[in-house]
Amino acid sequence: MGTLPDEAEARREWLTHWGAEQEQRMREAEERRRATLRARAVRETRAGLERISNHVAGASAHWADRVLDRGLETSGNAYQPEHADRGRVAYEPSPWFVLPRALWYIGVSERDTFVDFGCGKGRVVHQAARRPFRRVIGVEISPVLAEIARAGLVARRHQHRCHNVEIVVADAAKLRVPDDLTIGYLFHPFRGETFAAALTGIVDSLDRRPRRIRLIYALPAHGAMILSTGRFRLVTEHRALPGDRGRGRTAIFESC
Repeated sequence: MGTLPDEAEARREWLTHWGAEQEQRMREAEERRRATLRARAVRETRAGLERISNHVAGASAHWADRVLDRGLETSGNAYQPEHADRGRVAYEPSPWFVLPRALWYIGVSERDTFVDFGCGKGRVVHQAARRPFRRVIGVEISPVLAEIARAGLVARRHQHRCHNVEIVVADAAKLRVPDDLTIGYLFHPFRGETFAAALTGIVDSLDRRPRRIRLIYALPAHGAMILSTGRFRLVTEHRALPGDRGRGRTAIFESC
């Protein structure tokens, strides 16, 4: 506290100054305490919202598989012998919201041809067929999964606006990509050399017939490889939704 001055006037001034300093310290301490409480409340609120979002996302995914998947049977992972080859990924269904969100962004016309590279059981092919595409193609290396996809498309044919829909059993790395492809879809179907070969097929098609191609790439593990061709640019990237384990992160590329 220090030593009080001897003179009365000086003592009063000293005490007044000291009292003001104490009040300032108490105000600062109170502000720090309140800031700490606010920060704690924000952290707890965010954690609570994240738990709620994860719960809602999980419930929504469960609802979608129960209701939207009825008659398609596309839910559940699947591993086939063909997936054992280097660079190919076992089947996992694309989340229901990914394609609609991407198509809302880029638009669809009756001049567009849609190709799903690694279509598995056909969930995305069915979703695309409900839009006014000129034609829709699913490419799948496993005959077993391709047959499941065909059966599901037959069961849901009455819901389709596009009636030129087919499932092609082929290795995407060796596929001659259709020269009318305008929108391609990849839900991380392969990696490494297989992805590079499939990408080369798309670029070759673009060379044969120059046009605008958009690639919807969910779980874009090899987005840099697409950009390295010098034939595509990244136009947007949608963030994952809470609770979907990052599967909804989607990049959209456009030929340039």
